[in-house]
Amino acid sequence: MTRNVIIDCDTGMDDAQALLLALRSSALKVLGITCVNGNVTLDKVLVNTLKVVEHSGNKVPVYRGTAQALIPEKSRNAPEIHGSDGLGNLDFPAPTSTPADESAIAFSIRTLMEADQPLDWILLGPLTNAALAIREEPRILDNIRMLTMMAGAIDFGNTTAAAEFNVFADPEAARIVFETDVPKTMVPLDPLWHGGQVNKAFIDQIAARQDLPWCQMTTKIMQRTLEMAKGSRRLYAMGAGAVSPPDLLTIAVVIDASIGQYESYQVHVETQGQYTRGMTVFDRRWNRAFDASTHVNQMSVCLSADADKYGELLVETLAQN
Repeated sequence: MTRNVIIDCDTGMDDAQALLLALRSSALKVLGITCVNGNVTLDKVLVNTLKVVEHSGNKVPVYRGTAQALIPEKSRNAPEIHGSDGLGNLDFPAPTSTPADESAIAFSIRTLMEADQPLDWILLGPLTNAALAIREEPRILDNIRMLTMMAGAIDFGNTTAAAEFNVFADPEAARIVFETDVPKTMVPLDPLWHGGQVNKAFIDQIAARQDLPWCQMTTKIMQRTLEMAKGSRRLYAMGAGAVSPPDLLTIAVVIDASIGQYESYQVHVETQGQYTRGMTVFDRRWNRAFDASTHVNQMSVCLSADADKYGELLVETLAQN
């Protein structure tokens, strides 16, 4: 059964791969893609998202979201990870399409309020757009089947010792989203070290389909990721020729939840700490009693992934489609 979804993203290299998987999957109908400042500035995110949609072979509207965090002076980007253009400086052709006139916040609120059935809301970047939409119209929460987010980390961050980028980029927004009373699935950084890698054998199968523009884009980005990671501890941990885009894994578990293994935790966002701002604090106490009647701060956390099932889904969706 095909599920209707909204995807919010800050399209850098990992978002691009995730969007291509979502747009090519028969399991998902992407109603719209909303853009937020994050990996690169909002204007670049919009251009990158339009490029990805055009490479996907589908037509999906793209919406302009917010260009800064809830505390504007705390806004940040990560061109050192994604390249100055956000797509590894790979010079993909300029898009021929343009963003929709409606704002990302207005689109999200309207679509959720008008939906006949609850939708999936997938958040792949800083949570600013989602927080603003929730704050403006809290009733949208009633029409969310599952809120899935690539956010946070249990063991260590990738932006500071404690914080993952999407949460660190706007902890105040993340706190608003985390404290919603809706079913939530969280994909932190941790499963990337525990089965969340795309191994070389699967990359090669995608690369073999250069007749498909979405495989062309995916392959180029994966190869650039490997080039940029040379000599890093991350590459050593992933294994030779493997990549681990966190947003890509997030879309994979949305399509097929059985790819991941999960545990339920209450998760809080630290907004004040000198060294821990943006940290996601997991209550893992063995004797902690959860209130089953509420989803506030409680979520299903993906801890690991089945690497073979993950890779097979990618090949089936992208290279055999």
